[in-house]
Amino acid sequence: MGFFGDLFKKAEPTKVTVKGSGETFVVQPGQNLMKAAIAAKIAWPHSCKVGSCGSCRTTIVSGNGYYPSSPCDPTTLLTPEETEKGMVIACQWYPKGGDMEVDVAIGTEGDCRGQI
Repeated sequence: MGFFGDLFKKAEPTKVTVKGSGETFVVQPGQNLMKAAIAAKIAWPHSCKVGSCGSCRTTIVSGNGYYPSSPCDPTTLLTPEETEKGMVIACQWYPKGGDMEVDVAIGTEGDCRGQI
């Protein structure tokens, strides 16, 4: 596509499949993983919704994404081992398009170790 074609390429939605349950939902460009799941009526574990509790953590099985620049670093809620295994804080993580598979405990209260 060339440099300028890649630079101005329109962002595409991401189709996400939840490992185990097989549930699927779509994340629109500029939308974080957790917000899209909740909008699609997926029982995603969460509490604070702002990246300070860690209850929305999920493992990215396949697919790509990023944390936007922010004054808070959501990765501080994860151990180095969790990060190496592909775990992310879903309320702060944005997919980059294409298809994705995630592993998350749907319907649970999540891991709130950051709230102590």
